[in-house]
Amino acid sequence: MASYSQSCGVCDLRHINKPSIIWCTECDEGLCQDCQEHHSLSKGTRNHNTITIKEYKTLPSEVLKITQYCSTHNDKFIMYCRKHERPCCRKCIVETHKECLDIDNLEDVIQNVKTSNAFHDIEETLVEVAENLKKISQHQQKNLLNLKEKRKQIEKEIQKTRTTINNHLDKLQGDLIKQLNSIEETQNSKICQLLSSLEQREKEITKYQQNLASIKQHASDLQIFLSLKQIEQDININDKFLQSVVEGEELKQCHLEYRTNIAIQDIMSNIKSFGEVQIETKPCDIVLSRKKTKQAQIMVPNVQTRSIENIKLEMHKTAVATEGRYVYGCCLIPDGRMAFTYYNDCAVRVFSDTGSKDFEVRMPCKVYDILYISKDDSLAVSSGGSSPQCISIINVKRKQITKTITLDSYIYGIALRENILIYSGYNKGLRMINLSDESITQIVQDKMPRWCYVAIFRNQIYHTKPYSHAVTCYDQQGEPQWTFKNGSLLKNPRGIDVDMDGNVYVVGLNSNNVVVISPDGQRYREVLAASDGLDRPTSLCFNNSKKQLLVANCNNEARLYDFI
Repeated sequence: MASYSQSCGVCDLRHINKPSIIWCTECDEGLCQDCQEHHSLSKGTRNHNTITIKEYKTLPSEVLKITQYCSTHNDKFIMYCRKHERPCCRKCIVETHKECLDIDNLEDVIQNVKTSNAFHDIEETLVEVAENLKKISQHQQKNLLNLKEKRKQIEKEIQKTRTTINNHLDKLQGDLIKQLNSIEETQNSKICQLLSSLEQREKEITKYQQNLASIKQHASDLQIFLSLKQIEQDININDKFLQSVVEGEELKQCHLEYRTNIAIQDIMSNIKSFGEVQIETKPCDIVLSRKKTKQAQIMVPNVQTRSIENIKLEMHKTAVATEGRYVYGCCLIPDGRMAFTYYNDCAVRVFSDTGSKDFEVRMPCKVYDILYISKDDSLAVSSGGSSPQCISIINVKRKQITKTITLDSYIYGIALRENILIYSGYNKGLRMINLSDESITQIVQDKMPRWCYVAIFRNQIYHTKPYSHAVTCYDQQGEPQWTFKNGSLLKNPRGIDVDMDGNVYVVGLNSNNVVVISPDGQRYREVLAASDGLDRPTSLCFNNSKKQLLVANCNNEARLYDFI
């Protein structure tokens, strides 16, 4: 479309200056009142589409620059090359597109463009991107509020601790408050920068939506068709920006955490700092709308989903000599150490990443399952089918029991989500306990058999039932989602864990193997067997950061495998 001139195009050629009142999208020029009448009656132009000058002026400048004529040959576009995605004049076809096979009449291509799927897709994509921008903005606004609330909570903790000690802490307290405010300010600055960028993108998308509405109403089919290509490119840029934001570090949830120094009682002689404020990040849980790609969902883990068909394991170095029998539980500590429970020995033993024994803790009862609690660098241990019926907390640094939670049932398998511990409670069913106030919530009322293990991933709870050779997946309300049972492949299932893609790993005590089950419970595959060093395996532990799987045999040996 030619650039707008206020004068009538026909009169201008006659050296008469008359204001144009309509614009012919076919002739690509404005017409005055007199010329409009002739134009509407002439056989050659009576079917041309016209719009008022006022409507013409509402079209985006990018659309106004689109012309029906080839800039190289000054000839009208008549064909469209699908290979190169561009309109062609007669000379273009001969000179540059003579080898192209997929060439159509331009009129056929642009016919019904306003009601085409492409136009509808662009409209939906614009709405999509706008929604996603709003989601991310709201997400970050909530993060700002959470940071503020957590800061207030931490300040109260600092003040409460401060009242129990003398004036020696004045300076240290001030230093910590400065650190807290500095960290919050830094995080706020990062979030505000992102919000500013998102706001700018949101304005751009709003502009595109307005432009698209105007184009749809007033532009010619050719203008619409060619405009869509440019708009789609711009949308893709915004979409890629959103993708990079979600896959990057910016959207990780930031939480202010405060940890009181455990040696606060010896502050006068030992403590050199009041405490520490840290930023704890969690994967972003935003799900972007992806209608154009059949609702493909994007999550704040930013890795490609691992299908069970692609899972391959190889043994890491040599086997670990666990120095004992009836090893029923195992877990990996972030620094590479490995912890095991010895049921009949009433002991927990921790080994270094090289396999040498680090330390041992004698327990007041038999010990069954074990897991690591990162919040306070401790181990939680269940008592299995022994008395006292309890969960013991072992401080890894002190190498001693620091807390015992007494319960009213046997406790077999245990799993942790934040500060909530889920456990298989034998005749009490499946339960969860808050480690802070020790309040108990029932999940599944049904009685459970002995020797069960449990795992948790997102909103799903996974439970093994050795006597029925079954694995059951429950939702948070305790409703069964699916049950896997294959007695010929997985016999006497015990230890269970889940990777970050929702794939479920289970050891078979009597089948001497590890079977991986797909997140929907429909597909399965044996990934480790007796030939891989398994001999009556009882438990396993998946380490996401190191991409490793620890499998403990019942007697004397454990093996660490790497995902390849």
